[in-house]
Amino acid sequence: MKPSLDDLALLVAITDQGGFTAAAKELGIPKSTVSRRLSDLEALLGTSLFRRSTRALSLTDEGKRIYEMAKPAILAADEAARAIATRGRVVGGRVTLTTTAALGQYLVAPHLVALSETYSDLQVELRLTERRVNIVSDGIDLAVRMGALEDSDLVARRLCQVTRRLVASRSYLERADLPAEPADLGAHKAILTSAALDTWRFEGGWDCSMRWSIAAGNMLVAHQLALMGNGIALLPDFMIEADIARGDLTVVLNEFPMPAADAWIVSTSKRYKSLAVQTVLNGLVDAVGSYR
Repeated sequence: MKPSLDDLALLVAITDQGGFTAAAKELGIPKSTVSRRLSDLEALLGTSLFRRSTRALSLTDEGKRIYEMAKPAILAADEAARAIATRGRVVGGRVTLTTTAALGQYLVAPHLVALSETYSDLQVELRLTERRVNIVSDGIDLAVRMGALEDSDLVARRLCQVTRRLVASRSYLERADLPAEPADLGAHKAILTSAALDTWRFEGGWDCSMRWSIAAGNMLVAHQLALMGNGIALLPDFMIEADIARGDLTVVLNEFPMPAADAWIVSTSKRYKSLAVQTVLNGLVDAVGSYR
């Protein structure tokens, strides 16, 4: 027997969502069903698709090979289903989307342009805030968030994985010794996004409590302070790639990586979304995922 398209969609969902629980929410089925269907698929294929541990789930080499073949087929099937479902229907109406200022500027807004040009009757209202709002009580359709998500009944789809780096301007590094290892950061000034986030954690177990003078409140301001030479900042790649290429910012401790963070798009329910909400959600998943 050969695997069905539903079997392959299960593999893709587990991989893209990062685990059984998130995949179950995405597919609208119980977690136990996800686990059972994966076991059946592995038995059918005669190979393990994932390495399982108490802390992580990762693809085996064979699982990665099958995933890379299956993903384009699933995307094509989803696109065909959407095209059939929306045939003859006009995408229009207002969609409210909340996110932070930095994610809005760098990950969301650039991809809304194409949607607005394609669907002239579609309106997207951005509500930018550093606070994680309750999208149910506030009547918001979608939220784009980065990092760990609270365990809730909300449905989350992963947009991309975000690499974060420590960076500083040339002018700051001319005044301070370049740190050789995380322990050296104690002699440096940090630019924080929040006073509560004054400990920087590296892969491999390094934790550094940082000395700081400005907690910027958001990543956009932290980015500007780094460019102005105020200290070392921890920022996502999508904000600093151009600055690094121009030489305006320099990566610090590149051989000591920070854990990556996932960016997610969150909605209230998988079922009964309006056509406008579904269009924005799918458009961002497709655009951000392929861009990053």
